[in-house]
Amino acid sequence: MPVENRFIKMGLKRVELETFLQGELGRAGYGGVDIKRIPTGTRVAIFVERPGMVIGKKGKSINMLTDDLEKKFSLDHPQVEVVEIKKPELYASIMAKRIALALERGINVRRAGYMMLRRIMEAGARGVEIVIGGKVAGERKKSIRFYQGYLSKTGDPAEKLVSHGMATAHMKAGTIGIKVIIMPPDVQLPDSIHEVKKPTTEPQEAATVEPEITKEENDGDSES
Repeated sequence: MPVENRFIKMGLKRVELETFLQGELGRAGYGGVDIKRIPTGTRVAIFVERPGMVIGKKGKSINMLTDDLEKKFSLDHPQVEVVEIKKPELYASIMAKRIALALERGINVRRAGYMMLRRIMEAGARGVEIVIGGKVAGERKKSIRFYQGYLSKTGDPAEKLVSHGMATAHMKAGTIGIKVIIMPPDVQLPDSIHEVKKPTTEPQEAATVEPEITKEENDGDSES
């Protein structure tokens, strides 16, 4: 198989896995997955807001999820690790889902966009972009963009260092798509310049030397 086809196949498999986990763990606040090969199999770290819903009673739910990952996606001995999300505002998939739910509850598009934008930036994000498209107002389709801070849009940093998330809101007028891009606060960009501080040495006080008294000077003082 050519290298190009292999990469395309891996990408499609990753999209299928993301879609599956989003559907299965959406209620648990699914925020993403990290897959790594280890000597004993495959490590699957799943980031969620509510780990208890993923683990289930006596680990029943996580065992079923492990079996599905092994059978449906051919993962070699998957070892699922559930990681609790401390700041959900920094995960794009979670925030996109929250915007979709807000729109379905009847909140105005601009209000929902600015509200989530403010929450994400207050959580410490370096930059965020929210795009809401569809029949947001009237019968014509259009997109509304909310943007603040700094984001990497191209290259390797945009793929590996930036959080991407999408969701859909099902409205009476039609389906509205939401796309969220977040740059976390602790991202180290390749072109970042780090200042190297020189070690500072404090000036040392000059040592005081006591004058030596020779034998002749001592004898002279005695005679006087």
